[in-house]
Amino acid sequence: MKQLISCLALLCITCPAAVMAQPYMGGGVKKTAGGGLPPFFASMKRHDITVRVSEQTADGVKASGAGVNVGIRIMAGGAKIKDYTEKTRADGTALFEGVPSNPEVQRAISYQVSVEHDGVKFPFDIDGIPTDEAEVQVTVGGVTTDISNVRASHSFIEMFPDEESLVVRHEMRLRNIGDQVINLGALPGGGLKLPCPEGAKRPGLHDEHDPLVEARGTDIIFKGALLPGGQEASFSMVYSIPYDKTGFEWSQTMPVPTSIGLIVAPKERQKGHRKAFPLTLHVSDGPLKTEDSELAGGKRFQLIRGHGHELKAGEALRFSVTGLPVAPNWKIYALVGGVLAVIFIVLFGFRRRETEDGPVLSRTHLIAERDRLVRALARMRRAHDRGKMSEVRFTKEQEAITARLVSLYRALDRTEAAR
Repeated sequence: MKQLISCLALLCITCPAAVMAQPYMGGGVKKTAGGGLPPFFASMKRHDITVRVSEQTADGVKASGAGVNVGIRIMAGGAKIKDYTEKTRADGTALFEGVPSNPEVQRAISYQVSVEHDGVKFPFDIDGIPTDEAEVQVTVGGVTTDISNVRASHSFIEMFPDEESLVVRHEMRLRNIGDQVINLGALPGGGLKLPCPEGAKRPGLHDEHDPLVEARGTDIIFKGALLPGGQEASFSMVYSIPYDKTGFEWSQTMPVPTSIGLIVAPKERQKGHRKAFPLTLHVSDGPLKTEDSELAGGKRFQLIRGHGHELKAGEALRFSVTGLPVAPNWKIYALVGGVLAVIFIVLFGFRRRETEDGPVLSRTHLIAERDRLVRALARMRRAHDRGKMSEVRFTKEQEAITARLVSLYRALDRTEAAR
């Protein structure tokens, strides 16, 4: 019941005064035994708040001037409850009338001021409770597109082997170590371009609805602004890297200095695999080192920990991955040979012998070929069950052999009828 009352109170403090007066007259809110309103209604107040906006310039702090968009947002549990918006007047102030407070639920709500300046939205948290004719003073800093104070981080890279490709989950973070806001969305191309590793295909974002991040080709474009003070922006992506060898060389270059967090490769059998394909990480001489790790449940991994190591802008992150599940060459040759053999048999597989009635099919040859294909199909099925032949290859070769067997059985039926 207390939760219900709190929710009603939060809803009511965001309603205009004219709307709130209607339930009192119509009986929608019951009066207490003493004839008054329930406590959380009776204790609700509204305040006129002035927000004074200043700008930090090279010559010092000055009033923002007229026409700057200013907002006040009421929050509850991190969620937006109500937004109020105004524009500044010539003296750099914006007046907000009727901003509510309520001591009955004040602990559950908070207030935030935002100012839009040079294409960037500056947020400010308000401490305390609004009071009548209160003035909130905020100062917005300078805005730049210089990326020299941007720092990136490969905070987490995790990779999984798949058929002929390496699937990667990659988390990155960006931060601003300077004292000016960096508006990356104003850069040429609409944002900061962060390339995926060489050879990566089809990058996708974990949060496809994030308006600040976009996957474009094989690059990730960050279109937001970074506030000073080390505040971080983070995003996650997934992509695949095709390979045709048991080893793969990772190479990824960023336009800004980049630190290394954690790089993970599994040693255990993955979901959907018939057996384990333990991957091994290798690094050349340098500060990065590999180490083995095991979780409490027994799952084993190999790791590369950055330990704060930072790559310079334009310096590539390099390491190699071995143990990738690539089919041996003899299997490829066998597959090609088998396909060619089936095509040859289909086109030229009947031997003929002349009789008085003309050419007839050799029944002995048809039976021998049928038995050979049946044995080949059985061998393929055993290899598939042991995980030595992929589902795709098994299906393709099974269809070709089955089609040929159908033709052989029909030919045998015709030779039987002709005898």
